[in-house]
Amino acid sequence: DVFLLLYFGWMAFTFMYSFVEKYSRDVTGALLRLPFTSRPFVLSLISFVHSVPPLYYLMKGTYYIGFTGSIALTVFFVLMYWRDLPLSDELAARYLLAYVTCGGAYMLFHVYAPHHVYHISVFSPGSTYLTQEEFVLPSLHNTIAALNILTLWKYRKNIWGAALIALNTLVPFSTLFLGHHWLYDALAGIVLAALIGNVTEGHRIKVHESLKGINVKGIQLATAIGFLVSVYVLLIALTMPKP
Repeated sequence: DVFLLLYFGWMAFTFMYSFVEKYSRDVTGALLRLPFTSRPFVLSLISFVHSVPPLYYLMKGTYYIGFTGSIALTVFFVLMYWRDLPLSDELAARYLLAYVTCGGAYMLFHVYAPHHVYHISVFSPGSTYLTQEEFVLPSLHNTIAALNILTLWKYRKNIWGAALIALNTLVPFSTLFLGHHWLYDALAGIVLAALIGNVTEGHRIKVHESLKGINVKGIQLATAIGFLVSVYVLLIALTMPKP
């Protein structure tokens, strides 16, 4: 339920951002003064991945699984499969700090994605509330992927744990090769994840005594309803075009 609430919170922010984005400063021009941001460089990455079809479909598949898929798979593996509650507490705290930090940054300033700046046609779910093109620096997509790797590292010798680590490792490359993020977005997301990981190591969620008397079936029902609602909200966010 904590993970569902965190995800709902981020969904709510993506909707509310349209009312506050006018106060966010566009610093894309400043970023474009840095190396590795030119149109030829961006096009060279996109052209390279298209020249190797297996690599392109791997990157496309990774990006398609995306932000939501990487979260769902990691939470399922740690919380539902292993029932590792201490590690789940750390993961929840890490997601919360990632949402708050990136959300705060986007409210202060924003950077547009490479394909948006250079008007390049790339694989994209479209400009929806979930895939806003100014949610770029730092890259929450890459921050979450790096946090997932830090969390899953404990299970790196398990075949499924290793597979999830490999999937999340591909995320930064997919965002770069498909023109959705600048190099600096990915690096900023990875550095932010490292800082968050260090701060949240050993964190535990304290359950209030009043909640310990709640019937388990009631919690299970709330979880089931929350899951269905989250799927519905996700579909709306993915399909509703942003004005």
